[in-house]
Amino acid sequence: MTRYTRLALLLLLATTFFSLKAQQYQTTISQDTASYPYWINMMQDPQAGFSATQKAFNTYWADREITRGSGYKPFKRWEYMMELRLQPDGSKPAPDRSLNAYNSYVASHSSRSVNGNWTPLGPFTVPSGYNGYRGLGRINAIAFHPTNPDRIYIGAPAGGLWMSDDHGLTWSNTTDVLPTLGVSAILVDHTNPEIIYMGTGDRDAGDASGLGVWKSYDDGQTWAPYNGDMGTSTVSRLIMHPADNNIVFAATAGGIYKTFDGGLTWAKKANGTFKDIVYKPGNPDVIYATSNGTFYKSTDGGETFVQGATGLPTGARGAIAVTPANPEMVYVFLTNDDSFKGLYRSMDSGISFEVRSTSPNIMSWDCNGGSGGQAWYDLDVAADPLNPDIIYGGGVNCFKSADGGITWNIRSHWYGGCSVQSVHADLHVLEYSPLTGRLFAGNDGGVYWTENGGVNWTEISNGLVISQAYKIGQSATNRDFVINGYQDNGTSTWTGTEWLAVGGGDGMECAFDPTDDRYSYSTVYYGAMNRIFNHSAQGQIAGEGSNGITEGGAWVTPFLIDHYDGNIMFIGYKNIWRSKNIKASNTSSVSWTKISEINSNNFSVMAQSWANTDILYAASGNKLYRSDNVKDVSVTWTTLTGSLPVGNTITALETSFTDENVVFIVQQNRVFRSADKGMTWTELTGTLPDVQMNTLANYRHSPEGLYLGTDIGIFYRDNTMSDWILFSDGFPASARVTELEIFLDPAGQQGDVIRAGTYGRGLWESPMHFSTPSADFVASETIVPIGCPVDFTDMTSGIPYEWNWTFEGAETATSTEQNPVGIVWSIPGEYTVSLEASNPAGNDIETKSAYIVVSDTLLPKVGFTSDNRIFCAGPVTVKFTDLSDFCPSSWLWEFSPDNVTFTNGTSATSQNPEVIFNGPDNYTVTLTATNVNGPRSLTISDYVLFGGMSLPFSENWESADLTANGWEVINYDNKKTWEISAVQGNAPGNTAIRMDYFNYIVAPGPLDQLISPALNLTGYNSAFLTFEHAYCKRYAQITDSLNILVSEDCGATWTKIMAIGEDGNGSFETHPVSTSVFVPETSDDWCGTTGNPGCFLVDLSAWAGKTNVRIMFESVHRRGNGLYLDNISITELVSAEQPALQSDDIRVYPNPAHGAFLVETKQPVKSGKICLYSSDGSLVYESDNATGSQWMINKPGLPSGFYILHLISNDRIYRTKLVIE
Repeated sequence: MTRYTRLALLLLLATTFFSLKAQQYQTTISQDTASYPYWINMMQDPQAGFSATQKAFNTYWADREITRGSGYKPFKRWEYMMELRLQPDGSKPAPDRSLNAYNSYVASHSSRSVNGNWTPLGPFTVPSGYNGYRGLGRINAIAFHPTNPDRIYIGAPAGGLWMSDDHGLTWSNTTDVLPTLGVSAILVDHTNPEIIYMGTGDRDAGDASGLGVWKSYDDGQTWAPYNGDMGTSTVSRLIMHPADNNIVFAATAGGIYKTFDGGLTWAKKANGTFKDIVYKPGNPDVIYATSNGTFYKSTDGGETFVQGATGLPTGARGAIAVTPANPEMVYVFLTNDDSFKGLYRSMDSGISFEVRSTSPNIMSWDCNGGSGGQAWYDLDVAADPLNPDIIYGGGVNCFKSADGGITWNIRSHWYGGCSVQSVHADLHVLEYSPLTGRLFAGNDGGVYWTENGGVNWTEISNGLVISQAYKIGQSATNRDFVINGYQDNGTSTWTGTEWLAVGGGDGMECAFDPTDDRYSYSTVYYGAMNRIFNHSAQGQIAGEGSNGITEGGAWVTPFLIDHYDGNIMFIGYKNIWRSKNIKASNTSSVSWTKISEINSNNFSVMAQSWANTDILYAASGNKLYRSDNVKDVSVTWTTLTGSLPVGNTITALETSFTDENVVFIVQQNRVFRSADKGMTWTELTGTLPDVQMNTLANYRHSPEGLYLGTDIGIFYRDNTMSDWILFSDGFPASARVTELEIFLDPAGQQGDVIRAGTYGRGLWESPMHFSTPSADFVASETIVPIGCPVDFTDMTSGIPYEWNWTFEGAETATSTEQNPVGIVWSIPGEYTVSLEASNPAGNDIETKSAYIVVSDTLLPKVGFTSDNRIFCAGPVTVKFTDLSDFCPSSWLWEFSPDNVTFTNGTSATSQNPEVIFNGPDNYTVTLTATNVNGPRSLTISDYVLFGGMSLPFSENWESADLTANGWEVINYDNKKTWEISAVQGNAPGNTAIRMDYFNYIVAPGPLDQLISPALNLTGYNSAFLTFEHAYCKRYAQITDSLNILVSEDCGATWTKIMAIGEDGNGSFETHPVSTSVFVPETSDDWCGTTGNPGCFLVDLSAWAGKTNVRIMFESVHRRGNGLYLDNISITELVSAEQPALQSDDIRVYPNPAHGAFLVETKQPVKSGKICLYSSDGSLVYESDNATGSQWMINKPGLPSGFYILHLISNDRIYRTKLVIE
């Protein structure tokens, strides 16, 4: 019978069993759950409804004080995990859901990603600091090799089975191939230690579902289910007959089971939730067991069990200890649901008992006992195998009695108080080694042993990668820094060399400041947050009752720091709260503002748009909300719940890096994408297995490359793929992935890494997904003279790891650099270059034949620029920069007139001279550059100008160099300012100058100034400024402004002549209000088109005849959207009484035209003038006899391009565009 056939049979048999259990719990939940903690057993029973369990818990705790160590928190973490996994009908998932999903997926998907190369980061060693919270993870089971004292086995509730061959110095995992595996019992065959039985599930907290008993015949290397009629119960203890290794008993959540054939078949021998079972030493016919604090005994080899014994009451939970030092003696350690009830001892093999002690309450946190405890969660007892009067009881701490349980003394304390050694809190298992006599203890932090009665304890946890991470936080600026929030073990940070404990309690959501890795943040349950600086806690900054916050949140409360501003944080309690000063010098000075009133339950997931950080998504259960202005004073929200594709719980959100409209959502076992900010959805689930999906991460350097973390590993897809692939090579199938985060290496994509936090197997990392690269490259030059070095740039798509270049005929024939530089050819000819790019997925070769042409006749291509060239007066210093190509080796600069002075150690033969010009004449510049093949010259007349540029003047921003064109930008706050930007819809090119108000995150009011070069208006009777603009408001009530100023003294003083905007001359918006970044895309986004305001014309005639005139465009920031300017033109036109430019009352057709076109106005013109200007501002046509409303113009021979037509009438000026083809 195969393992899969056997499992299918077991599931069929389990159906009948579970139907009976369902009837049992119908009775249970109708009982008085306020008086008895029925919820404890209901947690571990697959058939006990979640809502009923939750109700029983809430009823029980309704009138009780919640104290430290009361057991309240272990339930809340179970509630958190289970609530995320509830089916749409409210039922709990089947215990074997993950196992079946994993096996089914692997069987049907044979191909796996070749570059999911996962390796563990730990913690491998116990983090330093914070006694009581320093630990690696919980231990539920300890077992020993029958003959080798150095072989030890441990079971973790969510981390599988581990073994050590050197007495705990090193550990290895044997169950990573089994999905979501918890271990609470281990049994090694005493006749053949290669045979190991494993009891699955989490006995004490339900962190992992039970899968019954599994068995290995090869020392744990491979495993198979051996469940028989047991089904998928959680197994708490396993014992083997001392003489017959085929007889095994399992104490489970579904009863006591017995097998006679080594687990092939099982028979139930008792009903109940059993957590302990032991043989009487020396007599295998007598067996003791406990269920819910009730003692059971069998005297017929486990065929029947009898409940109760004389003198022994019942409790909420019980543990049993026996000792070969006195086989007749039986200890029963009884507890209430939280506290110590009593230690009872039998001297007649369990027939009768006497109470030995009922105090102190050794289940509490205190040194000498106290109130409370969480006995239902942390409990075990062990009797000394040599001295029957010595007994140890484990709860939060470990106590010892040397007089058979009459008196107790503390032997370990959770943080090292009480004058005893620190041993991590919450003991779950106490076991004596039969070979060494040492007492071993497993607790929430790891494994310890003592050989001197608890005076000293030795921890042997290092090497156990079993930490249960709720969340992780990857630093964006430091690859090595990862902060992790752990169940039971606080918050720790990996620094690249060590693990540091930075917070106590149960660590939850945590994060690094994305801009400053000195700051990080940790939370515990319900959203109490601490700020950490240089890995040291500074104090609490958030949480109910802290810094003005008036409410708590979910067990794991979500928060996030603004992607690009480390001062801003959002945290989701019942509402969304925002702080803009989380790095205030004093933690008590951090201020919070509640920015939502939209939700009645706690928020569970949040995501901020990478493309537009004003957009925030927040989810609560199966409800989704979005804000498009989350940083504003008045934040508004859109409810998206009605648009969700399914009703499942939302477990993850992610956004696009480039498109603010794109958002991804995970709803338990399905994945969706929206391209309209959550209004409609497209499913991406594909053939993903039916398994819980917990986290989603988008990779910036891929086409929507999504990494999905689930209960059975990691999956990947991008928009070049039709389906997901399993991205889990090297990753344990037993690891439940709770969060994925990506580090982007500034040195290159090869260094990018993804980190995975798991609940039970610590922190892992892998390189990113990659496919076979597609090789490509470019050269800095493809035609060069002899000896001229050529630089090569790798343009390979994908993520190459290695490069192999071949340069035919070059002095350097090969290279393995990514971007080789200085490759030289010394003989004329045509040469082939090839590049082989490779990574672990494969390789690709790109060969370009005759790619490099080496010439013995090619002269330099001469060019130069300067830091400025237009001046009001001299003397001035100009720095020239040679731009000549084809490897010139000498230079000669000439100036006319020649009254110049070379300065700063340069001369006429310097490559980049610095020259003093005295003026006032304009200067012609000549550069002669010489290479190995000879000289060539370039002369530019009137290159250096004094007194300003003559008209017509135009600027269309097609050159990206503002300074070289004589423009000046004044940016008072050194933040956002004028910049050249790509646009559409406005000929002749695709660039304009922009003031980006949208991302200008400062208080309204700053001014940014764009100043023209000096203009020489002498000889002109009039001058007019025209320009085209595009502008969009961000909100209807907010507008930005544009002022226009003129200077006649080269910028020393200014006169404001126009203020444009709602605060000036009325609206100038050309696009509807938008909360998205505005970039012009069509001609309809610009002024002068139908429905938009006309473009502006500004009369500069008052400055005609003057030199050193400058124009200023001054932006006034009001937190709006983008303002764009293009096609700035200053020309001499006929004066008009009313210089108001009208663009929507004139049209030209056909447009584009071929030389002949008709001009038409809506209103007749009495007397006017028509002027046509080319894109550089030159006047190419003029007519003074414009009367009426239509004019046919025939101007053949006009070059193709963009033109501006002006019609100046007696009362207005018209302006429109014309394209000549």
